[in-house]
Amino acid sequence: MDALIRIFRSRKMVMSDPPDRSPALPHMDSPVAPTLVYANPSSLSLLPAEIIYQILTFLPPQSLVALTSTSKLLRAHALVDSLWSRFVRDNVPGQPVLECYPAESWRKLYISLYPYWFLTRKKIWFSDKAHTGSNWVGNLVVMRYDPRRACIEGFRLVAKQGIHSFEAWDWNPEVIIHTFDPHIGLFMDDPVVKIDRGCYAQHNSVREEVMMNTGVSRGVRSMLSLCHGLEPHRQSNAMTLWPSRIIPAKERVRNESRHLFRGEGHRPSSLSDASENTFRIRKWVEFGGLGIPLGVHIGEDVTTFSTVSDEYYTPTREKPWQGIWVGDYSGHGCEFLLLIQRAVISPPVAPLSSFESPLQHHDESDPKYRPTLPVPEGEDGLCAGRLEAIKLTGDPNVPRGEFTWVAEDIGPAGLLRVANERMFRGSRVVRSLGHSAARQFRNGRSLDVAPKTLMADRW
Repeated sequence: MDALIRIFRSRKMVMSDPPDRSPALPHMDSPVAPTLVYANPSSLSLLPAEIIYQILTFLPPQSLVALTSTSKLLRAHALVDSLWSRFVRDNVPGQPVLECYPAESWRKLYISLYPYWFLTRKKIWFSDKAHTGSNWVGNLVVMRYDPRRACIEGFRLVAKQGIHSFEAWDWNPEVIIHTFDPHIGLFMDDPVVKIDRGCYAQHNSVREEVMMNTGVSRGVRSMLSLCHGLEPHRQSNAMTLWPSRIIPAKERVRNESRHLFRGEGHRPSSLSDASENTFRIRKWVEFGGLGIPLGVHIGEDVTTFSTVSDEYYTPTREKPWQGIWVGDYSGHGCEFLLLIQRAVISPPVAPLSSFESPLQHHDESDPKYRPTLPVPEGEDGLCAGRLEAIKLTGDPNVPRGEFTWVAEDIGPAGLLRVANERMFRGSRVVRSLGHSAARQFRNGRSLDVAPKTLMADRW
């Protein structure tokens, strides 16, 4: 790309009228690009317009912007609006965007919400704190693009337990099984994130926080700031990081600050330095009279959000159990879990070890946790590997970002039996460990929850 720009900057160009035989660019929204005659023409300038258009479809938006400063010919090509429509659509996966309204063009729409398109592209975000500021519960937020107002919004994903019924377990009558019929939806009365068009242009600095129009109550303010990821060699065990180390993440950031993350070290120095896997929201209450704020921040708090790659929660044929699940935690209500199915070599059948061994985080570079054997065909091949359940939202006992249970091997080595009782007939029962702790995450210990039943439709 740099070589391409240098070639066109070194050429001497003169304008000429476009000949009648010059074909128009496909899907071009502007007049036919002018034809340029080069004193020392390069091979690229002699290509037909359709070929140049196809070449530009492989370039990212930053390269298209750079091309606009090389020559009038490439500027005309780089401003073709159909090239910019894919940048918008690629950043809102699973959501059809049919028109650029209310923006005048796809290019202006993309620029108006840049550099915040990563919010909708990553889709699912989880926080270190709840909406109320609790450090234990956390939030799960779903980002989406609103085509009516051309803005980016994020809403909390919430779940209600529904109506319970209780029944004794035939296999162990001392155990009471209660049904679980959750109602899951977005709480749309109060958006957590709302990015309007042109918000970055008002500040034109990645270090500044962006004011958001959120809050159902008057006087509640919130601002969004980009983060600077902490390089792995600068991380230490003494640091409090988000996301927690047991959650697979491309980047982590500091999660403690005496000055509420106002220092420059917590923010990127440039757009290329900004993290696309974390961001922060500062929230406070500001009182005033007659609609005029007093400028005093009361109850100010900062929440850090992170995301996880969709490869860890998208089910596949080899890993059908992984995904984002909702669990019923009785008095604590519904909690969202990240289930990761890792490929492992099945160890010999043996009793599970202590709590620290199975529930500690395992490095994927360890050969033991590397997929070295092909997955066999049939149902037995689909039930293999280590299954980890990590809380994305938590409770005062076991908080977000911690294991809630782990099945070391759901394959033949961990299989206890195939259930034949009426309630779970045909389900696989495997060895597993649960995580229990007192309030404030004290006195953590493991519980041997051997009858862990694997069923896609009842978990």
